[in-house]
Amino acid sequence: MSELLSDATRECERCGLPMTPLAEDDGQVTLECANRHRHTVQLPTDAAARERIRNWIARRGAQLHVQHERWEAEEEDGTTEQKARIIRPSDRHRQTGQTAGMVREEALRTPALWAGVVFTEPGRFSGWHHHGTHESVIYVVRGAVQLECGPGGKTTLHAGPGDCIYVPRGEIHREGNDGFEESEIVVIRSGDGELVVNVAGPAD
Repeated sequence: MSELLSDATRECERCGLPMTPLAEDDGQVTLECANRHRHTVQLPTDAAARERIRNWIARRGAQLHVQHERWEAEEEDGTTEQKARIIRPSDRHRQTGQTAGMVREEALRTPALWAGVVFTEPGRFSGWHHHGTHESVIYVVRGAVQLECGPGGKTTLHAGPGDCIYVPRGEIHREGNDGFEESEIVVIRSGDGELVVNVAGPAD
């Protein structure tokens, strides 16, 4: 299982995001990250590792089953285009990029828009990254949020409940929870291309 971590995931070689098992076929496992990059590895011989892989695939399959049911309902209605609707908490899913200490729940994804909710443990921060051509707005529901950006990462923004943080296209940054309780934020990103591009450190 040298190509996979203990939880049956691996880091994407193109963008650095976690890749989770998507499908198993003929002794091979296909993994995919939130940016939809794919990689294939040999199915491990260890029974426990195989079980973890199949659990990931089963969870992914359940999400896709719900999505296909929605598509079929839209086709029956004759309305396959985007339309106004309510996205309830139970509609959100976690089949998107995850970071240790953070839980991201995707609510909506279109060719030009991403929206979701992020829960972050106290003291946890993302790595340095930017969002390509996407510009982002972060609304703080509860807890404390710190965002570091600018030359050398020396610009520090602190936000609390009710505050919004704007992140321009290509802005290298990292964000996290500098408080003492779990934070909850709503994130809206508008643009196209890859959602997340990981980098080694802050801008020069």
